[in-house]
Amino acid sequence: MRSWVERHPDWDYTLYDNAFLESGDFRTRRQIDEYMKRGWYAGAADLLRYEILFTDGGYMAGADSICIHPIDELFDDNGTLYTVYENEFMRGQLVAPIVAAAPQHPFLELILSILEKVPPAELDHPWRQTGNLFVAELIEKHQPDIVIWPSHVLIPEHFTGRRYNGPGKIYAHQTFGETTGAYEFASVFDRIAEIRRNLYASKARKRLRAAKKVR
Repeated sequence: MRSWVERHPDWDYTLYDNAFLESGDFRTRRQIDEYMKRGWYAGAADLLRYEILFTDGGYMAGADSICIHPIDELFDDNGTLYTVYENEFMRGQLVAPIVAAAPQHPFLELILSILEKVPPAELDHPWRQTGNLFVAELIEKHQPDIVIWPSHVLIPEHFTGRRYNGPGKIYAHQTFGETTGAYEFASVFDRIAEIRRNLYASKARKRLRAAKKVR
């Protein structure tokens, strides 16, 4: 996160840590806890993103992103809701979860109102339930006044390895820490805890497959 602070010295910053995650009064608390229990951290991160942006507004930089140019000029259009394409050539027209918004934005209210009603045991994989596909389908259905930046602005390298080689300005790089397995365990106890989460997640996946067969 230091790269964002260095390139935006005039911004006000808030660091959301584990204490915030554990003690926060969230509308999607049950869903966050379920994703954490499964070890599907991307889902919990998506939910926290929506909760924070709805309450406080602002821009949320990913912990595994590296800023190389200030992004202030990206907001010169005075928009109130922003996201970015994941990649225009991979997985269709999927977008990243919302990256910036004005406080109390109605589209974020819509997102939270949908997700807080999902029974925790029925939560699907994050990219379908809370992230890329979920947001893209909501945008298509409700047509909010949203600015969608081209992928190279923040995600010039897709996690599959595809790289942007065009003339457009790149503002940040995404390392995809969780997607690529780049995060390491601090201790053997962390590893044991991760194994337990994986076992729980395996049971959750079986429940989801069984539920889809019934439908």
